[in-house]
Amino acid sequence: MRHNQSFLKIASVCSILTAATTFLLWLLPNLYSQPANFEEAVLLHQNDYYMARQWVNFIHIPLCLTAYFGLAIILYQREAALPVMGMVWFTIWGAIEMIGVSIIIFSVNFNWRSSYALADQANKTLLQNNIESFYSIWDSLFFVLLVAFLLGTLFFAWATWRSKGIGKILSYLLWLAVPLTILIILSNYAAQAWAGQVTKYLYPVLQPVSRCLLGVFIWQSIKAAPNTNSEMAAKRVGVDT
Repeated sequence: MRHNQSFLKIASVCSILTAATTFLLWLLPNLYSQPANFEEAVLLHQNDYYMARQWVNFIHIPLCLTAYFGLAIILYQREAALPVMGMVWFTIWGAIEMIGVSIIIFSVNFNWRSSYALADQANKTLLQNNIESFYSIWDSLFFVLLVAFLLGTLFFAWATWRSKGIGKILSYLLWLAVPLTILIILSNYAAQAWAGQVTKYLYPVLQPVSRCLLGVFIWQSIKAAPNTNSEMAAKRVGVDT
């Protein structure tokens, strides 16, 4: 139990940090103009705000996974199936996103885009094909990523539904994140511009608040947990006397 408490404290702090990284993931793209064509996009590796967003995203994922694993540990004591399924789907989400973001940082930006300006025409064509092919594949992987995030959120919302107090509020926020993720899917893959407008205003409020509350919930669960080692010591003292 003592080791669990130490990890849960880390998970709680990680969750609070994800509130900040989530907000930055929304804020940073608003600090630079989105490229209108390939020639503008190929210069993104020189944009500090764009590259900062990629690194924030990379850091964001392990922080989130640590926080969600902390939540899974707490909920597992009540019911195993739902938090385990939630963690499985979030692990899939995290693995896909970490791999994708790593490719974007190192292959797309530090290699292909940075080499494009000095390349001859034949190599420029090759580099452009590499970049465009990756983003075509990434669009498909991002759909899987969103579905995995949707299912992970759904299972954790379900698992926290019987909670009280802050846990109940957290459950409501997780349930709200389910339709929010559906709106993101509709915006990106069903050409529903209205869905994108809704998520534009909801995401920077709902997700940071939800993850901040998750950190508080985990921390409160630590304080509410019985000190197993102390109880066992007390029992031994009682038997010895």
